[in-house]
Parts: sequence; structure tokens; C-alpha cells
Amino acid sequence: MSITIYPPARPRTFAELLDASLKIFRVSLPKCMPYATIAILFGELSTLYDLARGQLLTPRSAMDDPVWLTLYCGGSVLFFVIWMALLLRQSAVAAGRPAGSRDLLDALRQAPAIVAISLIASITVAVLIVPPLTLAEPYRSIAFGAMLVPAIYLSVALSLALPTRMLTGKGVLQSLLYSLRLIRGNWWRAAVMYIVAAAIIAAVSLFVAVMAAMVLPNPSHADAAARAMLVAVALAVAAMGLNFYTAILLSVFGDLEVRRAGHTG
Repeated sequence: MSITIYPPARPRTFAELLDASLKIFRVSLPKCMPYATIAILFGELSTLYDLARGQLLTPRSAMDDPVWLTLYCGGSVLFFVIWMALLLRQSAVAAGRPAGSRDLLDALRQAPAIVAISLIASITVAVLIVPPLTLAEPYRSIAFGAMLVPAIYLSVALSLALPTRMLTGKGVLQSLLYSLRLIRGNWWRAAVMYIVAAAIIAAVSLFVAVMAAMVLPNPSHADAAARAMLVAVALAVAAMGLNFYTAILLSVFGDLEVRRAGHTG
């Protein structure tokens, strides 16, 4: 018998949303971990390049390194595409549908829209917080603090644009506007769920880091096998964190759609 967790039949409380997210995470983890792991690897290509060179580039020097820029931009695009394939697979598993390679093909086909939505959302937020950083103190801190509030609001308000595109097939601008409509009146509900997700992921990451420090007090003096094991554990934790955040995103999207349908219907 298939397990059906998504979409919800009615609006959920905070406790029910978290419970549904945990259920989605649990039932979809085995099938979604490969996507999450690959997405994290793509997202960290520029960092891996830095580590291979034995040095971390400053933002200014990184902009002058064409290899770093290529890895960063290409890795970011591939991260978002594979992440959206993960979202599609997770929604299929949560809905009790069979999961195959179609989710990856669908995400690759929609790559231009995924990139466009990601860029528009990122630029919209960056326009608010980057200009204050060019000012001198104390104006920099004052202006940055003032613009941080609308930037956080917009980050949450646009957070459902990618799920909208992938799960409803709306256009780029329509997805962004639909996300704004879903979040309107429910901003705190979505924000609290994202904060809870971040807190849980941070707590698990901290626990793993403490355990790793106990096992390997000085990683620089550990042998290659021990360091490889440490990297593998860190990658697994990051992949599970991405899976859990995606489950939260899926639950919030489904809940707000139900609420909007009930409100307008």
C-alpha cells in the first residue's frame, strides 16, 4: 500500500506541518539521498577547487580567477537543477507515486526557468543589501540594518517560486508572483517553519562536529583514510539537511496552497 502524505487535504497546524515534513523526509530519504549528495557536491565545486589548491581565495581574487568563476557559476546552476529534481522525486514519493528518472529529465528540461527564477530572486534581495555595503561607517551599518528587514521578508516571500514552477508548471514571472500571493498573510507561518528547519539542521551538524572532534581531535594529523571518512560524513550530513529542508519546503507549499484554495473558494 502506497504512503500518501502530500498534498494535504486540509490546512495544518505548526505541529502537523513539522510532523508531515518529518514523515516526508523519512519515507523519501533512501530514494532522494543520491540527488541530494550530487547537488551538494555541485554546490561545493568552487570550495573543492580551493581545497585542491591549498588556499581559500578572497572574494576579490576569486573574481579574477576564471576557473573558480566557472566552477562557482556552473556548480550553482547544477545545484539548483538537481535540487529541483530532488523536489520532484520527494513530492512523488510523498504522494505515493512511483519515482523514476523522469524527475531528473523534467528538471533538466526546465533548467532555463530554474536559473531565471533563482537569478531574479537573488538579484531582488541583493539589490536591497549590497548597496549599503559600499557606504562608509557608521552609515554602512545603519543602512544595512535598515535594508536587512525587507531583504529577509522578500527571501521568505519568494521562497516558494521554484516549487511553484516545478509542481504547477507556471511561467517564471507567474511563479514569482504566485509565491508572493501564497506567502501574503502567512509570512510568519513560513518563516517559523524555515527557522525550525535551520535549527534542527544546525543542531544535528553541531552534534556530528562534536563527535568528529572527539574521534579526530586534530584532523590535520589524521591519515588519508580518516580524513576521507570525515569528508564523507560531512557530505552525508549536508545531503540529509538538504533533504529535510526540501521536505519542509514541500509541506509549506502544500499547506499554503490548501489555505489559499479554501480562502478563495
